[in-house]
Amino acid sequence: MAVDRQRVYQRRDRLRQLRAFCHAAQLGSITAAAESLGLTYPAVSLHVRELEHEMEAILFDRDGSRIALTPAGEHLYELAKPLVQGMDGLPKSLMDQTEHRVSGHLQLAASVAGAANVLPQYIKRFREQHPGVRLHVRNCPLSEGMKLLLDGEVEFVLGAREPYSHEALEYREIQSYDIVLITSLDHPLAGRETVTPEELAALPVIVSPAGTYSRQFGESAARQFGVGVKVVVEVGGWGVIKRYVENGFGISIVPSISLHETDRLSVTPLREFFPSRSYGVFTRRGKRLTPPALRLLRLMIPDFPDPSPP
Repeated sequence: MAVDRQRVYQRRDRLRQLRAFCHAAQLGSITAAAESLGLTYPAVSLHVRELEHEMEAILFDRDGSRIALTPAGEHLYELAKPLVQGMDGLPKSLMDQTEHRVSGHLQLAASVAGAANVLPQYIKRFREQHPGVRLHVRNCPLSEGMKLLLDGEVEFVLGAREPYSHEALEYREIQSYDIVLITSLDHPLAGRETVTPEELAALPVIVSPAGTYSRQFGESAARQFGVGVKVVVEVGGWGVIKRYVENGFGISIVPSISLHETDRLSVTPLREFFPSRSYGVFTRRGKRLTPPALRLLRLMIPDFPDPSPP
């Protein structure tokens, strides 16, 4: 079978034809389309004629130098316009994607609650956008994370704002959280909208081991609330505490950021006794961050600036 080389050439050149057609349709002039595309008038006119021949349809009504789309032309323009715009924008889109992709390593530190409950949603989006970055999350107490940050071993730290502050550090909030009471679903206080200190005074409490910030937080919150802190179980980490509370071993007072929708717990807010608190990011003041660090921080805090050296 003989090959119609002219027809093969026209199909191969279809994008040029469609681009010439769309520019002429948008500008209402072959001459204007030629100027826009940096081509000659005969070249644009030929592309349009070839397309009409290929489509077996008249695409423009011609009146001297003036042109107007026919019904067939209007239909083709609706179909071809997104394709041409997409192809014309392809180099810029590719450049933008390349410029925004980063690689390398990112070292950061996060408190237990932050690493388990705040960070994952941002890590997921970060990994989708920057699969070439290897993340190293140092899960540690906030005091240890601050030392790592000041020593330059991590780029930033996620944690509660208080009780830490340092003149060399800057803090920016990601979200606020509340102090809440958690009980098992079958506990006598389950489902309550509020509780009083008197109701909790003699109840068994679950706290973290002595010497940890979680323990200090749990005991100080309970004592501030007026609970006598009748400790029955000491166990490390908010996640483990939640499991013990679920099993009815006792109650606990925890930060709301440590909770998850899959937890089988009854949660009672304690806003009338504790103000909302802040969870966010600590960075070194005036220290320029690496591209991976900035990308992740701007997922958490969209207007996060690029710190410039003093």
